[in-house]
Amino acid sequence: MARVLLIEDETVLRTSMARGIAKLPGVDVSDAKDLDEALVLLDTHRPDLVISDIDLPGRSGIELLGELGRRGLSTPVIYVSAYLKAYRAQIPPHANVEVVEKPVGLDDLRAMVRARLGAPPEPRRAPFSAADYLQLACTGRHSVVIHLDRADLHGEIVIADGQLWSAKDDQGVGPAALRRLVFRQDVEVHCTTLKGAPGVRDVEGPWEAVLLESARIFDEELLASTRPPKVESAWPRPPTDPPRPPKATPEEEAQAENDARFELAWEHALEAMLTKDYPAAVQAFRVAQSLRPDDPRVKANLKRLGELGHVAPGGSSEGGEGPGA
Repeated sequence: MARVLLIEDETVLRTSMARGIAKLPGVDVSDAKDLDEALVLLDTHRPDLVISDIDLPGRSGIELLGELGRRGLSTPVIYVSAYLKAYRAQIPPHANVEVVEKPVGLDDLRAMVRARLGAPPEPRRAPFSAADYLQLACTGRHSVVIHLDRADLHGEIVIADGQLWSAKDDQGVGPAALRRLVFRQDVEVHCTTLKGAPGVRDVEGPWEAVLLESARIFDEELLASTRPPKVESAWPRPPTDPPRPPKATPEEEAQAENDARFELAWEHALEAMLTKDYPAAVQAFRVAQSLRPDDPRVKANLKRLGELGHVAPGGSSEGGEGPGA
């Protein structure tokens, strides 16, 4: 297991970066808010790679190089800073030191980690799945077309004013095409604004119910395709079948769906914060707040974005430069 030490004083940014890096197979991430806290972690478990901000509270991140030298460590360091012009001259050129400018997308950050750890390149994938785009578009009442492409597969899902409208692929249209498309993980996915009329509607019903039903059928078909062939036993069957676990109530199913949608919105908000796409972050936090109005993390982030001028008094997001990190 490779160890990565992350040093970043902004809590939301640090959390998002740590979660993104930890998704790499065989990588364990420890994080610290300042250099003193990081040195405790460094002395406890020597990392294989350090990713650090430079403008930290207390001691500068540049002092990390001296601390590594005093310990006789040649650990690679990636500095991620919004103030490269101010600090670049203070960082000695070295093969083990890389300096990049904020903001850095999660895909680029993971690629740098894999390169430094000597891991093979991560397969290129879409930032969100078709199901992610579908939920965001329907929740935000947008009109979009979700395109899915591969050498042997082409399809699209249409959302009109937040309603799941239609789906088609090379094999057909409607709910069956939706099931074939929405849960695919091996295709390129991108989203464009719907232009003109949405066309004939062939997927009916609330998007939440349609998506849940599609997921249920998809899981059943996947289970059937992977189930080993049935072999009749020579032993007599037991007199009764073992008791089945109780079926979830409608309230429990609704709560589980609500929790899943909240986690998705929260993930998208953190991704947007990391890349400083503050309007997208506000929108995703708003979705999360509609699902959990009293969640303190969502309230705190919306308040902070409002103080920085990214949330208008009426609740809409505004553009503008993000905070330095």
